[in-house]
Amino acid sequence: MSLVKTVACALGWLRALPNIICHALARPLLGEARAFTGGSECIARVPGTIGVYARQAFYSVTLARVGRNVHFGFMSLFSKRAATLGDRVYIGRFCTIGWAEIGDDVMLADGVQILSGGHQHGSGAAEGSTLRDNEQTFTKVTIGKGAWIGAGAIVMADVGEGAIVGAGAVVTRPVPAGAKVGGVPARDL
Repeated sequence: MSLVKTVACALGWLRALPNIICHALARPLLGEARAFTGGSECIARVPGTIGVYARQAFYSVTLARVGRNVHFGFMSLFSKRAATLGDRVYIGRFCTIGWAEIGDDVMLADGVQILSGGHQHGSGAAEGSTLRDNEQTFTKVTIGKGAWIGAGAIVMADVGEGAIVGAGAVVTRPVPAGAKVGGVPARDL
């Protein structure tokens, strides 16, 4: 590792340390989910190169798994601690990621949303109630090794290894390995 990268990494850890401590102190008071969400939102706002390294430090402590050389863009955040990231993952700016398993060498452009499945609030409401009254159901979304997800895409289903999802696409069904999809809902290109 070069001296510049070593220094930036150390500064990132120093910048993340208060967030890591706050997260640890908030867990017994607020519960795991709320403490994590608050910490994720705070660390997302740190700008520049130090911010990238601060997010690496914070998420390496709080997420289920973070691989080597992961880039976390400005204002990108996670909503579920169970998320896992492989090596050399690139997450652009303003991304929101739920319960996801992201493989090695995946690239997410700016504004990508990876939801925790497609039916988080159910598919209907009983008479006299609303979807808000339904119990939330989360499912893991897997993004295969080497997949590329275009700017502004919304992903609610698995994306296979080496697949390409076009900008602005809405993925509601699994995308096979090597496929190229786009549109709303996403279809083969």
